[in-house]
Amino acid sequence: MDRPNVVVIVSDDQGYGDLSCMGATDFRTPRLDALARSGVRFSSFYANSPVCSPSRASLLSGRYPGNAGVRNILMGYRTTPGLPANVPTLATALKQEGYQTGLVGKWHLGAAEGSRPNDHGFDESFGHLAGAFDYYSHLIWSAANREIVVNGKKGIGFLVHDLWENGQEVWHDGHYSTDLFGERAVQYIRRAAGREDPFFLYVGFNAPHHPMHAPEKYKERFPELPPDRRIMAAMVSAMDDQIGAMMDELERQGVRENTIVFFMSDNGPSRQSRNRLDGTLDPYYGGSTGKMKGHKFSLFDGGIRVPSMLSWPAQ
Repeated sequence: MDRPNVVVIVSDDQGYGDLSCMGATDFRTPRLDALARSGVRFSSFYANSPVCSPSRASLLSGRYPGNAGVRNILMGYRTTPGLPANVPTLATALKQEGYQTGLVGKWHLGAAEGSRPNDHGFDESFGHLAGAFDYYSHLIWSAANREIVVNGKKGIGFLVHDLWENGQEVWHDGHYSTDLFGERAVQYIRRAAGREDPFFLYVGFNAPHHPMHAPEKYKERFPELPPDRRIMAAMVSAMDDQIGAMMDELERQGVRENTIVFFMSDNGPSRQSRNRLDGTLDPYYGGSTGKMKGHKFSLFDGGIRVPSMLSWPAQ
């Protein structure tokens, strides 16, 4: 058998109870449900951290977060270092074996030069470097226009644009990021599948991380849900559609059978502000841990036991 392609998909702040295939009765995620049926659904899968950056560092490096050099959530400053240069990643390992390597979506492992995706084995990258941004303007909010203290020093928070392609800043204002990332992932699959070498594609959706943004067409799918749960369902539904589009493209290119597809959330659901862009700290309660104790930031199961699945039809 030829070497398989590898697609790794990571959702953001999605709880154990935020997929219908994991037991949610108020969500409808048909494409992820189909992916689970085609392979293995992990009922006791644990992320290596209850927060974003360390969890992703562990996933990509195969190391505990501390050993990977990323112990905390990384800030969005463009000078923020992240994953050390000497830490190998899935991308560097597979590239050494002749794989094409691409990243689409959220990185959150360092925004400074030397810490970006193309510095860690990815031939191509498109997405945002920091943790959370506006789904339409692609701006990071960090205590905008308010005094903050960082590393013991007082300063003023900021709004900064955060969308990049191969290390160069790019603009796609008004394009809902979940749709944008899905479209770029499909384009990558189309290009890579036409070449001789196998490919590794890492897709980091920022959904359903705050700020809680979703187009009306997705919210209209869940009119019966209360507001917080409805926006979560809409954001996950949008991601489900885009994952489905990726699977359809793998089929069209004739490579789905020999493509390993792995999906996980980086940590449990958030209790952060529903929309930090307006400077408020109004807690959000849309995500579900599936009745487990804890949530994001917690080492109880609700913070680290996450939805996950793997599919490889050829095996």
